[in-house]
Formats: sequence, structure tokens, C-alpha cells
Amino acid sequence: MAEASYSQAVPSLFFRPPTLDDLDAIHDIEANSYPEDEAATYENLKFRIEQACGQFLVAIKAASAGDGSNSSDQLVGYVCGTCSSASSLTHESMSSHEPGGSLLCIHSVAVAQQHRRHGIASRMLQLYLRYVQGTTAGLQEVRLICKEQMIPLYSKAGFVLLGPSSVEHGQEQWHEMAWQPHEEDA
Repeated sequence: MAEASYSQAVPSLFFRPPTLDDLDAIHDIEANSYPEDEAATYENLKFRIEQACGQFLVAIKAASAGDGSNSSDQLVGYVCGTCSSASSLTHESMSSHEPGGSLLCIHSVAVAQQHRRHGIASRMLQLYLRYVQGTTAGLQEVRLICKEQMIPLYSKAGFVLLGPSSVEHGQEQWHEMAWQPHEEDA
């Protein structure tokens, strides 16, 4: 298998929590990043922005990117999750948000298609993990489910593969991965 080529992450990116004004762009990226039976609905994304904003971070490409265009800031990716008091990921633990929960369930790490393979997902994950340590009181662990081809991305961010997930979502087998915060990361 040939190794994919990557270019340096876009230097003109900044990160912030989402607002409802971002919802259409977030939903477009979600719909173009996952098969229909796996993508979050518009309503689920709205719920996460309204109820779990401290576990949601968007990547914005600044308008002053030096590319000669007269464009405005552009949302190019996001990471979102919800909290649970469960000790592992289940369909139920990923279907709600418990603000006091110590387990953070990442639902989506998504980058707009034209901005993929530039290191944005890796950069978002690194910043997201720092961000949620400051916004999620009592955080003990971050977990996610991913397809096999995404394991290297999450491993590079410090996640450990736990094995096949019991969560069924769409047609393919998912794998569960975990990351635990360390005091020096905070």
C-alpha cells in the first residue's frame, strides 16, 4: 500500500468552541465525512453544540490566509464529544450527555474534504485533548470508536487500542480506543 502524501498543516488555523451559526457548515462536513447510516443528524449536532459545547471544538481557516482571495473565515473541521458516567462506550452512553460524567465519548473528528491530508485532524486532536481537560471537570478518560484505517491517526495522538467495539453503528466493524489525561498535559 502506497503511503499517502501530506503537506504541512495550514498555518492560518485557529480553534474555538462552535456557535449555532456554525451548525450548517458542521453538518455539511459531517454529511461529507461519513456514510449516511453513520453521520450525525442535524438535530444531534445542534444538541451537542447547545448541551456539550465544552466538548466541541472547531477549526477555522482565517480569511487572511495570504491566498489572494477575498473570502471570509472558513470552518474546515471539528471534533465533538459528550460526557457519560458509564465506564465504557455503549450505544446508550454515546446517545446522551451527562455534564458531570468522567468519560468523554468522542463522536466525530472531521475535516472538510478539500482540507484533508494537511495534518489538520492531528492538530485538532492534540488541541482538543488539552481543551477538554480545561472544560470537563472530573475528566478521567476519553474514548472513541473508529474504523481500522483510522487507528494510526488516533495512536499518534496518544490513544491506545482496546480492541473491537461492542457498539454497532453502520455496516463496518468499529474499534474502541482510549486516552487518559496526564497532569503534565493539563
